[in-house]
Amino acid sequence: MPGVTVDNLVGRVLGDRYRLVAPVGSGASATVYTADDMSLERRVAVKILHRGLVQDTRFAKRFRNEAKAVAQLAHPRILNLYDWSEEDDCYLVTELLTGGSLRHMLDEGHRLSVSQAVVVGLHALEGLEVAHQRGFVHRDIKPANLLFGADGRLRIADFGIARAVAEAAWTEPEGALIGTARYAAPEQGSGSVVSGAADIYSLALTLIEAVTGDVPMVADSPIATMVMRQDTNVDVPADMGPLWEPLSAAAKANPTHRPSASQLIQAFHRAAADLPRPYMLPLANLDADAPAVLDYPESTSTGGTEIAEELVDLNPLPKLPLSRTPMHFADDDLAAMGMGSGEHKRVEANHNGELEDFDPDTKPKWLWAAGAGVLAVVVLVALLPRLFSNEIAPVPVPDAIAGPDVVSFIGMSEAEAKVSLDENGWVLAVVRQRQSGSVPGEVLAQSPIEGNPWAKGEVVTLVVSDGPPLVTMPEVVGTDRRDAIAAVRSAGLLVADTDEVFDEVVDEDLVMAVSLASGDAVVGDVPEGTEVALVISKGPKRRTTPNLIGVSLEEATTQLAALDVGIVQVGEDFSLEVPEGGIISSQPLPNALVEKGGEVQVVISQGLPFVTVPTTRGRTVQQATELLEAAGLQVIGVQGAPNRSVINTNPPDGDSVRMGTQVTIITR
Repeated sequence: MPGVTVDNLVGRVLGDRYRLVAPVGSGASATVYTADDMSLERRVAVKILHRGLVQDTRFAKRFRNEAKAVAQLAHPRILNLYDWSEEDDCYLVTELLTGGSLRHMLDEGHRLSVSQAVVVGLHALEGLEVAHQRGFVHRDIKPANLLFGADGRLRIADFGIARAVAEAAWTEPEGALIGTARYAAPEQGSGSVVSGAADIYSLALTLIEAVTGDVPMVADSPIATMVMRQDTNVDVPADMGPLWEPLSAAAKANPTHRPSASQLIQAFHRAAADLPRPYMLPLANLDADAPAVLDYPESTSTGGTEIAEELVDLNPLPKLPLSRTPMHFADDDLAAMGMGSGEHKRVEANHNGELEDFDPDTKPKWLWAAGAGVLAVVVLVALLPRLFSNEIAPVPVPDAIAGPDVVSFIGMSEAEAKVSLDENGWVLAVVRQRQSGSVPGEVLAQSPIEGNPWAKGEVVTLVVSDGPPLVTMPEVVGTDRRDAIAAVRSAGLLVADTDEVFDEVVDEDLVMAVSLASGDAVVGDVPEGTEVALVISKGPKRRTTPNLIGVSLEEATTQLAALDVGIVQVGEDFSLEVPEGGIISSQPLPNALVEKGGEVQVVISQGLPFVTVPTTRGRTVQQATELLEAAGLQVIGVQGAPNRSVINTNPPDGDSVRMGTQVTIITR
């Protein structure tokens, strides 16, 4: 990273115990080394924080508190913290994971399949669920902080450190903020309180990048990025397949509208039911002794025919060849995705939210698809005689007048078929019908069938498509986004686009309007497979809080009422700058965002504080003046000879008066 200097500390022993072996990598706040723990004779990772942080006293205090707390946060999905030091060398000692990070995979050009993203997401969510329940917020979830062991199991790194760094006065090197802002939740840039919802948002962006290669909603600068995200939900790409809905919820701009880690885990369970088993991750293999984790596909022999097995997934295949061997996850991991150790299983949630298995399907999806295709052909052939009964049943042609053999017109357009019919001297008869998946004008069936000799002048009847069957657009205006999408899909239609707009009346996530993808209105029934567009409400736009400092409570109430925001006085205090009755402070801060119908809490000024007039009797006028001014009072003159000693003041000594009160010195 530009601006970061990595010291070569290889060979150095920290704390008389940890001998640094080799650098693993460096970031804006620290450098990581592999090290030998000479006491316990094991290999560990040592994260040495940069000197600029160590010199910050606020960071040192926060670091100590966070390290102690995180050390108690033991969980299989959270990187184990073994030891730490806050002396001249400020460092953390953690378990060493040889699988590298998700960042390493992406930098090497590897992308995750949606199935792999489900498993990675579930592992991360398990760690976040426990941390959030115990009051911890990570604040910096990103690919570099998702680490893997050689077995493919994920751990979350840097719990607690992000908060300590954020509250330090130390300035990171130029450009260092960009890495954090790319995944930061909107509230992290507005001065609002940061909760576990920020980690949910960051994880959603991380998984989107892991599958698509791109982080959504990133501008030219960190500030521009945070401004862009303040009022705009992330538009999750369709490449995310069954993860589209849960990630859309997780990446909402409003933190109160995001699901918790527990809720997102359940959503990932449901998404997993519609996905194939995941293949192994292309781990970094930082340990030379670690086993290889990526093999080439094998072939399965089926009676002399070689069938290459591929990963059937909703996103493009990764750049590297895939292995038939599943990821190295235990049965509980596969069970978390609704998959057994050797089969695909349909996993659904019952009314209690618990997972249940339905109809184990032990055949690969491509095999079912092939079987369905064969079945369709058999059914079509069987139905052809009935299809043409009474009206267009073929009549045998005597050999004497037999013409050329009839060719197959199925799949041609009506116009193409007519040209061929005319060339052979046959007469065209057309029967029109609608069929799912067909294109208007496409020939679906014919009589006579291919191979029959047919004399010139005889009729060839073609069944020509009028397009897919007509279906009725369901009434979805006013319904929830997810319910609307499900209803549209159930009707046999496609959701081509969702346009989100702010609305002062319609609640967030409710459908406001429906149209065809072309922009035309939906009139009557429409062909099956038609693409429709939904206009979704983003709810009322959040209000930008005005600067209320110095404004009276009455005026502030008027300003906020115009924004549909309330005001609550939470206290009073003295102020040197704000006159009595004016507002000293507000929460949220000025220029922050607040929901329509929300409130701003304010503290009202009681004016200048009171001070006690000091005793000046027996002092010179000069000495008395200095004492009075030091107390915050204003000397306006001397009553009596200025070269004589002071006998009193007006107001007299011992009186409690406002700071800034005018005082007259009285001499003999």
